[in-house]
Amino acid sequence: MKKKPFIPVLACAVIFLGICGVFGFQYWNLDSRYQSLTAEAAQLKERNSSLNEQLEDNSAELEEKEDYIEGQKDYITELAGQIQELGKEETEEEQTEDWYSSHKYKDDPYPSLYADKDTAPVQTGQKYVYLTFDDGPSALTPKVLDLLDEYEAHATFFVVGKDKEEYAEYLPEIVTRGHTLALHSYSHDYNQIYRSVDAFLEDYEKIYDWVYEETDGYSPCLFRFPGGSNNGSSYVVHNIIKEMNRRGFTHYDWNVSSGDGSDLTTSENIIDNICSNVKYIENPVVLMHDGPGKYATLNALPTVLQKLSDAGYEFRSLDQYSEPVQYRQAE
Repeated sequence: MKKKPFIPVLACAVIFLGICGVFGFQYWNLDSRYQSLTAEAAQLKERNSSLNEQLEDNSAELEEKEDYIEGQKDYITELAGQIQELGKEETEEEQTEDWYSSHKYKDDPYPSLYADKDTAPVQTGQKYVYLTFDDGPSALTPKVLDLLDEYEAHATFFVVGKDKEEYAEYLPEIVTRGHTLALHSYSHDYNQIYRSVDAFLEDYEKIYDWVYEETDGYSPCLFRFPGGSNNGSSYVVHNIIKEMNRRGFTHYDWNVSSGDGSDLTTSENIIDNICSNVKYIENPVVLMHDGPGKYATLNALPTVLQKLSDAGYEFRSLDQYSEPVQYRQAE
């Protein structure tokens, strides 16, 4: 009877040991899986790091290739522009090289565009300076004329027609006060007037007719290319000069710039630019402007006139007998 309690205890011990074995096995299995997953995670992390590095390298390489492609696009665009420009110049050369020859047996499309010639003026031998004013007339023009009168100075006004009709009354005033009235184009539009010889002549006929009508018959014989004769295609400009010369017109550039083409230029800059450089030029033709907003030029003008007058200069107007200052000439 005493041996009977031992059996249940033994059974419980066996069951407990079995349960412990099962849990032990499960723990061992879980630990093994944990170690395996940890190793796999480390491998994945390493692979991910490698992939990130590779992705960064690929991104850098892709960006470099994109930059190269963009550079090639810009280069191709530039080359295409150059080729187009060369083709345009060749076409312009073909079209303008013989402009007069192709028109001389036809009716002149610009019959009024011919300059009158005056007699040669008497030479005094005194040193002189030519003050020229571009882009007028404007509201400033009468004030410029009054200042010139104070110093008995004569000047040359290269006028523009577009948007200037309200100032047409100043054109005969320029002539009446003894100045030279010259042409600077009607539109002052580079893209328009430098397209061809015909485009230039069409524009200049408009400004010529406007000046002629508003002054009751004054016939300008001088002109200035917008931006100077070194603007536009050399083929077109050379043929424009040739044709305008044939019609009796002479173009004048400049060899002293006041610098007043920039709105940032001060009156002090203008005075210095003119007075410091005129003395080094044998035939000084000074570029100034009397267009809208050129108050710095207006304020500088009295000092310029006084200093040059004190230096013994005579202020002359340009005419067809003045020694031409030209960046380009007819070939």
